[in-house]
Amino acid sequence: MKYLPVYYLGHLIDVLSEHSFPIEAWLQQHQLSTETVYSVETKIAPEQFDELIQQALSQGNMHHIGLTIGRKLQIAHHGTFGLALLNCETIEQMIKFVQQYLVIRIPFIEINIVHKHDQVLVLAKDTHWQGDLHRFVIEAVSGAMFNIFMALQQKVPTLSIDCLFFDYPKPQYIEKYNMFSPTVLEFDRAYCGVAINEKLLNQKIPNVDKLGFIQAQQACEQELQKWLQFASVSGKVQQCLMQKQFLRASLESVAQQLNISTRTLHRQLKQEGNSFKKIQERHQASIARECLLVYGYSVSQTAANLGFDDVANFRRAFKRWYSCTPSDFLDKNKA
Repeated sequence: MKYLPVYYLGHLIDVLSEHSFPIEAWLQQHQLSTETVYSVETKIAPEQFDELIQQALSQGNMHHIGLTIGRKLQIAHHGTFGLALLNCETIEQMIKFVQQYLVIRIPFIEINIVHKHDQVLVLAKDTHWQGDLHRFVIEAVSGAMFNIFMALQQKVPTLSIDCLFFDYPKPQYIEKYNMFSPTVLEFDRAYCGVAINEKLLNQKIPNVDKLGFIQAQQACEQELQKWLQFASVSGKVQQCLMQKQFLRASLESVAQQLNISTRTLHRQLKQEGNSFKKIQERHQASIARECLLVYGYSVSQTAANLGFDDVANFRRAFKRWYSCTPSDFLDKNKA
């Protein structure tokens, strides 16, 4: 991905200002200003964004700013994206809308929906950030999502979150997580996400504006198409693979979806220092992890879902991805 939208950077500045953070000097180091950050047209490179956030997190008692930002993000702060969510007719429609359009607000976060027993798990997979940056983003996303659920609870009193999962250890500032009370919190899980009762998925949300939803969705679609103009070819390929989920896409099928020739796709990926094989390998490694840890599939079921005719070939590929066998991987990651 070449650029990131800076939709929420203004909210970050507001939070940092409350902590007497040297905003102007911080932005100037990265050739930015408050004026450019507050402009919806501004885009910055992922590396630049990472440096900005890492520098902010390293200052004094700022480790929890992801939660602070999440707590401040009410549904109105999400623009047309929030307006569409507010007018979804069901929780299922809302989740699928987030799955399709979250990229225009926060790239690198993939949303997957898993039905497990009488619950639905909405999983947020971070495909870019690690360590402190990963925790910062997940905390901000979790806080914003929690506020959306609380807003919907005004219309649907029975709506509740059974559990919030985090794939990192319990932080030292755990008291800050009181914002999610009384929801159950679990840390050191294999994934991040939220669990809700499956019965709530198709419960009708009263007093929604259907025309308002259609108009907001159209605006989000325009934003998505505009964003895709700035996305790297690697990012576009990853989006195609995400849509196919378990299906093993070929270079030809992805090139056709992107309306370019296979030769052009190969050349453009090479110019970015990437290849279709590398992207597909990362995607398959991620799907294999989900199948084993989230869906509870056996090794043979996972191999079949990923298109491996021979389980032995899948085991070899898995060992290349994770430096251990699928069985050892499961033993290490037991909840």
